[in-house]
Amino acid sequence: MILSLVRIPVTLLFAYSLVKAVLRYQSIEGADIVFLLGYALAGSVVLAVLWAPVIGEKLSDPLTSVLNSETSLPTDPNRWVSSIRRLQRRGWHRAALVLVFLEGMRHPNLPQASLLGLRSARPGSFLEKCFAREVFKFNNIQNCLHAYRILTERHGITPPLHSAAEVNLAILNLTRERPLEPAPYKLDVPAEKPKPARNQRIKLFEP
Repeated sequence: MILSLVRIPVTLLFAYSLVKAVLRYQSIEGADIVFLLGYALAGSVVLAVLWAPVIGEKLSDPLTSVLNSETSLPTDPNRWVSSIRRLQRRGWHRAALVLVFLEGMRHPNLPQASLLGLRSARPGSFLEKCFAREVFKFNNIQNCLHAYRILTERHGITPPLHSAAEVNLAILNLTRERPLEPAPYKLDVPAEKPKPARNQRIKLFEP
């Protein structure tokens, strides 16, 4: 979060200073040109360090989203989640939903609140639909399929294509119509032919 607040101002300040220097390029001479080159080089290195994690994450996300964006519930990540689970085990789902909303406001980019809310929401309710939509935004295949079933089967809503190709492939396999099993082929059993009568004139052994 702190780096996010630093990246944009530093980038804008660096770009503004370079634009001002380019506009005064005709009047810059001698040591000022060397200083400007050094300033541009140092600023480029600083910006590369600040923005490299962001660019790297965007480039690798299609390949590693399922591995590093897991949305299954971790084991008691904080006191809020532990309290919500405790209330759900006791069947106090209304009180749990209050803490779920607070947890969602505290950590809107984490999936815990939506998944826990889906457990406490009444089936077919408006809250269940909202929580299912939030769960579908994350990249865990199992949770996305669960949310997809809830939206389609209980609420008649077909979610749009997911940002993760793996989730779309799993949904395609889920909704693909299975081919009908072919009817068993019955073989015609031929009727048993009568045994030919023995020729009494044929003798295998002499008496």
